[in-house]
Amino acid sequence: MSIERTNRLKIALQKAKANLPENEDLKTENKSSLGRLLNKPSSLKEKRSFLGNQPIHERPLIDAIAKETFGNDVEYIPKLNLRNNQDEQSNAQHIASRLKNMRDRVNVEPTTPLGSRVGFSIDGKPLWASIIDEQRQYPSQPLNQELVPIQPHERLHHSNLAPTQSTWPLQLQISQKKTFKQWRVYGENRGPTQACEAIIDQLGSHMNPLLMIGLHGTGKSHLLHATGQSVLRYYDKEVRIIRGTELISASSLPHDWHEALANTCLLLIDDLHLVSENDNLATNLGHLVDHALNLGIQVLATSLTHPDSWASSRLWDVMKNSLTAELAPISSTSLALHVKRESSLQGLLLEDAHIMYLLEHTGNDWRSVNSSIAMLANANQKGDVAHQPEDVLRILANKPKQEEQIHEQSGSSITLASDIVRTATDVIYSDKDIGGIELHSTSLDLPEDDWEPRIVSVDEIHRANDLIEQHLKTTLEELTPEAPSVLDADFRDRHLTHQLGQLEGNDIDSAVDVMVGIDTEIDRVIAEREQQMVRDDLRLRNLESQMEALLERTSSADANELIDIVDELRYIEHELGLVSEDAMEAFELEDEEAKNLVHLARIRPKAILTGEEE
Repeated sequence: MSIERTNRLKIALQKAKANLPENEDLKTENKSSLGRLLNKPSSLKEKRSFLGNQPIHERPLIDAIAKETFGNDVEYIPKLNLRNNQDEQSNAQHIASRLKNMRDRVNVEPTTPLGSRVGFSIDGKPLWASIIDEQRQYPSQPLNQELVPIQPHERLHHSNLAPTQSTWPLQLQISQKKTFKQWRVYGENRGPTQACEAIIDQLGSHMNPLLMIGLHGTGKSHLLHATGQSVLRYYDKEVRIIRGTELISASSLPHDWHEALANTCLLLIDDLHLVSENDNLATNLGHLVDHALNLGIQVLATSLTHPDSWASSRLWDVMKNSLTAELAPISSTSLALHVKRESSLQGLLLEDAHIMYLLEHTGNDWRSVNSSIAMLANANQKGDVAHQPEDVLRILANKPKQEEQIHEQSGSSITLASDIVRTATDVIYSDKDIGGIELHSTSLDLPEDDWEPRIVSVDEIHRANDLIEQHLKTTLEELTPEAPSVLDADFRDRHLTHQLGQLEGNDIDSAVDVMVGIDTEIDRVIAEREQQMVRDDLRLRNLESQMEALLERTSSADANELIDIVDELRYIEHELGLVSEDAMEAFELEDEEAKNLVHLARIRPKAILTGEEE
């Protein structure tokens, strides 16, 4: 404790002692013998406390406790009125007064209503804090009139204030187009998407300002608009948008843009690189962005180029140190995934070949791909289904089907002459000939000819047919190669069979065994191939029925069912790979190679042992 506080305490004690009565020095002798032995005084002194000796105006603690407990002006009301003044009041008045006193004692004050804000009481405290104070029996008093928040019915409430008269920058309105519901996240735009989500969570205090850089067709404007729509739904403030295409046609900015930024929480600027090329607009817009940042407004902009390539201006000075997020051009892989997803949502079953043809026709562009998918879905609803991959190009090129094309060609060939004549008469006009010009032609004068067709007899026709058949037979015999045989002997061993002329003895048994083994092997291979074909046929029929069932489920399926359908299609694709056309062609090639291979048998002489007697 400091010396100053010690001195103050001593002075206060001296003042308190001065108010105490002086101690009486006279001591009376104790009348009790035991008291005299114990040296006790004759009477006990009254204990005087410091607080009790102070006057009322110097006891603020007691006064505060009394006011809190009893109130300022409290009149004592006894439980029973024992006055018996018969002259003053009668029994009825006496009973009425007692009932009145009873009602006053049991009167319950009305509970304080809840505040207009959800989760807060009328005094501005959170609801949980008010409940805890009530359980702890803490006194809860309403706020002072100067601290009470403005109510909605009062004139100065923000809902009753007139809106700003400034219309620029334009205020973004709530819309269902270009939102995150239509936005698709892939590897090329994942980083900027996460940055915009962080901006929505921490508006104005995180990544401010943010500049999104990307080429044409990467989705910068879509992501900018989707972020603004989300902020409009999550926050109760305005969102303003500035488009560079509108500013380049204006000579200067409006002068009342300060009023528009008063109640703005997000400022969107699209195509900022267009403004950077104009020195006057770049300077004024730089002051606007700087003012918005000073007010704590979140600034989100898009540009085709980096600020390092801009000309020096106030806008370049503000945006050169901003956080940048780059949107890379969409790759073919991501576009293929996008096409497969969107086509399945619209009831289209496109294979990889269909998607390849679609991407070759549209290129790596979001708008072209979405338009092509919509065109395929429209054609599918009208009955023009893209069964083959080539049908995708035909539908996107607005070409009719093959049957319709043949019908149109046949019709045009019939009416070609009439169309030519009609066109000619419509174009040619003459003032001299009344009624127009007539088109006519004369027939050609051909010379007379005495030629007559030759009459062919029946015998000549038969002889000609026999000659043709003989010629075909001889020609085909010369052209047809001789089929090789697996039983042909080697040219070095042919003299063994050609000299004998026929097989004899043990050679017959060996030849029979070989032929029987060949027939058995042929039958076994044919039986296995037939069983394999039957199994493949059953498997293909089962897969066909599964695909028809999936096609019926796709029309009325939701997102989860579509995911299950895609998994089942992958399983079907795997099963089809086992019996695909490539595998069948490989089997056929193996069979052809096996047929073309000629294995020549070689017969060796066999030594037969005979007995000595022979």
